[in-house]
Amino acid sequence: MKEYLKLLLSLIILGVIVSCGSKPNPAAVPAPSTGTSEAPLIKIHVIQKSTDPTPYWVNKKWEIGKDELGRKVIFLTVEGQRNTREKAEIEAESKKIAKLTEVIKQVATREFAMAKQGMLNDETELDTYFEETIAAVSKNVNISGAMNVEDYWEYIQEIQGDSSRTYYRYVKRYAMDYETYQKAVKQAWEPVAKKIPPDLKAKAEKVLDNLNKAGEMSE
Repeated sequence: MKEYLKLLLSLIILGVIVSCGSKPNPAAVPAPSTGTSEAPLIKIHVIQKSTDPTPYWVNKKWEIGKDELGRKVIFLTVEGQRNTREKAEIEAESKKIAKLTEVIKQVATREFAMAKQGMLNDETELDTYFEETIAAVSKNVNISGAMNVEDYWEYIQEIQGDSSRTYYRYVKRYAMDYETYQKAVKQAWEPVAKKIPPDLKAKAEKVLDNLNKAGEMSE
């Protein structure tokens, strides 16, 4: 009997020791989200358009070409997007002045760059004067003469995932006489030319001569 009690007591003590020494399993932690899920692609459907096929100039920011009378002009486009065609057109018109100012600066920058070709030795010294001229041209050119020559509009459905919206895209094309731009360049250059050192004047004047020979460009 005593042996039985000793054995029972030993088993109880062993059970207590085992239960105290065991450790609970840690709770499972969900993996963090990577946050890299891609947004649904946007699909564009043109439901209606004013002209088919779409005119080539609609997606051109600007170009230098000739109008119906054969005069050299600077063409530019502006566009608006609204829920009605009338509002889209008004928005496009409101961008005319800012867009034309931007285009004039781009035209002047490119033409000066083309005219400077072959003058690398003096490029650094002359750049300061040319940049001052370009800034003056874009500010002072008379943009009131830019005429609306063509219009184009689209009625568009835009779909992304389960959502969609419809709106009008209205694009207006304007033309400004190239001579107006040339006059602005000349007027802007005159005060700047007085600041140029004598040893650079001849090369600077050559650049101005090259500007008058600039060919047609587009962007």
